Amino acid sequence: MLAVLMQPNQFTEMGSETLQMIRRDYYMPDRKLYGESITPGAKPKQVSFNWGVGVMLSALAAGAKSGPQFKPWLAEYADQTHTYWNPAGPVPGYDVLPMPKPVDRYYDDNAWMVMALCESYQLLGDKKYLTWAQEALAYVLSGEDSKLGGGIYWRESDKKSKNTCSNGPSAAACLAVYELTGDKKLLNKAVEIYAWTKKNLQDPSDSLYWDNVNLEGKIERTKWSYNTALMIRTAAHLYRETRNPQYREDALRMVKSSKAKWLPEGQYKDIARFAHLLLESWLIAKELIPESKVEFGEVSVPLMTLQKMRSREGHYPGNWAATSPEKKQEIPLIDQASYARACFVLAQANKN
Repeated sequence: MLAVLMQPNQFTEMGSETLQMIRRDYYMPDRKLYGESITPGAKPKQVSFNWGVGVMLSALAAGAKSGPQFKPWLAEYADQTHTYWNPAGPVPGYDVLPMPKPVDRYYDDNAWMVMALCESYQLLGDKKYLTWAQEALAYVLSGEDSKLGGGIYWRESDKKSKNTCSNGPSAAACLAVYELTGDKKLLNKAVEIYAWTKKNLQDPSDSLYWDNVNLEGKIERTKWSYNTALMIRTAAHLYRETRNPQYREDALRMVKSSKAKWLPEGQYKDIARFAHLLLESWLIAKELIPESKVEFGEVSVPLMTLQKMRSREGHYPGNWAATSPEKKQEIPLIDQASYARACFVLAQANKN
C-alpha cells in the first residue's frame, strides 16, 4: 500500500488539483490576484495579505517546476504581486496589501517574498524577479539594529521584539540570493543572523526555537514549528556552503526534536501554514545531510491521509492534525496553498 501511496506522480497530481481548485475559487480576474479567504460557494471579498501571497507564489513556483502548464500562472502572479510594493522610505518593501496605502510592512513577509521570487527567477528566467528579490532583501536587512546585539525585528511600525519568524527566514533569504549571485556578503550575513538567532532564541534543552525576545530581554517561549523549520533549512544550507560540522550537528538535533514534537505517532500535529515548511525543511536536511533520519514514507503518508479530510468542494483542512473534516465558513488561501506546495515538494524529493 505504501509503495502505491509514495509514487511521485500522485503527489504531483494532488498538487495540480489543488492549484486548479485555488484558481477556480480564489482567483480575482479583475485584479489578477488571489483572495484572502472564501466561504463555500462565494467569491473572495478581499485580496490576500502578503504572508499568503508569499506562500501562494511559492506554491505556483513549485507547480511550475513540476510542469510547464503552471508557468503562465506563475508569471502573471509574480508580476502582479509587485502591486504590493510600497516605495516609501526609509527603505522600500512589500506591504501587507496592494498600493496605494499607508505603510504597514513586515520583515518576515518580505523574506518569504525574497525566496519565492528567487524561485520564480530560476523558473522563468526574467532577471526582474531576481532584482525584486534583491530589493526586498535590502528591506529585510534594514530591520536589523544593534539592540540585543543584533537580530531583525518583526514589524517595521512596531519595533518591540525580535522574532525567530523574522530572523530564520531572513537568513534563508540571504542564502537564496547568495546562491543566485555568489555575493559572499550575503553568505556572511546568513551566518551572522543564524548565530544571533541560535544564541538568543534556541531552547538548549531540545534545540527547538522560541517565538521572540523583547527589547527588555524577556523571551516569549511559545514554539511554532515553522520557526525551527527555517533554522533547519538554514543550517543544512550553511553546512553545504561551509562544511562546518557544527551546522550539520545543529540540523540533526533540530530534525530529531522537531519530529518528536510535531510528527508523533505518524501524524502531523500542526496547522498547514506552519507544517508545510517543517516538512520541506526535513526534506532539505535529508538531501544535504544524508544521515538525517527522515524517511519519505513517514512524512508523506500523513499528508496523503488528508485526502479523506477534503470538503465536497475540494478544500483541505487548515489543521493537519484534523481527524474529521473541519466545519467552518472561512477557508483561508494560505492553508490551501500550503498543501499544494507540500505536495509538489514531496513529488520532487521522491524523484531525486
